[in-house]
Amino acid sequence: MPLILLHSPKGGVGTTFLAAQLALHLARRGHEVTAVDFTYQDSLKLFFGLMATQSLVDMADTQSDALVVSGVNLVNGYAMAREPDFREALAQDRPLFDEDRITIADVSSDDRALKALLMPHAVIHLCAIMPRPGALAALTKVDEHTPAVALKKTVFVLNQLDDRRRLSRDTHSFVRELFGSQLIGTIRRDEAVNEALAMFEPIEKYAPTSAALPDLAALADAVEARCGLVRTAGPSA
Repeated sequence: MPLILLHSPKGGVGTTFLAAQLALHLARRGHEVTAVDFTYQDSLKLFFGLMATQSLVDMADTQSDALVVSGVNLVNGYAMAREPDFREALAQDRPLFDEDRITIADVSSDDRALKALLMPHAVIHLCAIMPRPGALAALTKVDEHTPAVALKKTVFVLNQLDDRRRLSRDTHSFVRELFGSQLIGTIRRDEAVNEALAMFEPIEKYAPTSAALPDLAALADAVEARCGLVRTAGPSA
């Protein structure tokens, strides 16, 4: 089963949110999913409705069962990613992830070294962007050696699209023309996403009519298609 890597060169664009939502949507479709939080912030769990004080099982702990929320195994990989043996194994292209599960890796924007080590193992790399000048400028930093439009594994998701704002509309047109089929998703802006996070509740429970939810479902469709995943159950309501 594939490793799906989520990393953006710009922080604050919703990478962790997208990692959590992608994991939840894929799990609802019958896929076995593990979501690994490789970030220092340890915030992936918040999008599953968990409290900040709730600890996740460390990726290196093979004796304890991962915490399962809505069908997703949640583990913390921050400490493991700093182990020299783990990084050496990644560099040597040794299998490190469960072949029977989809692994979704949430990597911090400033951890470019880990992103580079994980890329050869990944089937797809999702890069989140927002309709903001800083996020667009960071597109030149997705890869140090290759233009973003020429990256084979990398696809883009435009997060927090707001058609009421000119910059947002123009950004959508620009990235759609620039990336073509590499732009596999657009997620509409909805304050209910932040409200749900503040209430420590999943967005599906807090705001089941959120405009972002059908966009996230469409993103999961696109990822399934790109990764050749065979769905074993229909998406739940």
